[in-house]
Amino acid sequence: MTPRAIRGAAVLTAAALLAGGACGARPVSPADCQATKPVQQGSLLELQADPAESSIRGVLPGADPAKAGQPYAVRWLVDARKAGGELKFQAAREGSSQVYRETFAAAPATGQVAQFPTELVFPASGCWDADVFTGTAAGSLTFRVA
Repeated sequence: MTPRAIRGAAVLTAAALLAGGACGARPVSPADCQATKPVQQGSLLELQADPAESSIRGVLPGADPAKAGQPYAVRWLVDARKAGGELKFQAAREGSSQVYRETFAAAPATGQVAQFPTELVFPASGCWDADVFTGTAAGSLTFRVA
């Protein structure tokens, strides 16, 4: 199976689980969210997508979490050999059937790093499990949204 077919199957499986798994559940509050922990890299605060081999990192605008309904500027960095011309972002709000999707174009690559400047606007507070993919790179992480 090709990497693209594997990603497609994973997205369909996640969508099916989201559609059926949230009946009667309540959204996870931001206070109870087990978000991906940012790491200080010099002067930058970064999130590393899982698995690390994805080479996908998100440079955060600061230590404060995203706020519902407000733009949250994340600059995604990906090994240019794995990246495509656009980055797809899909997040599901834990405990609900709410899904947030966006597609972003690549900025000019810097050496071996492809860059994707984004402004994420999560529609509600809570815990958001996200999948990020471009080209052959795919990773997952979790955002706490206030």
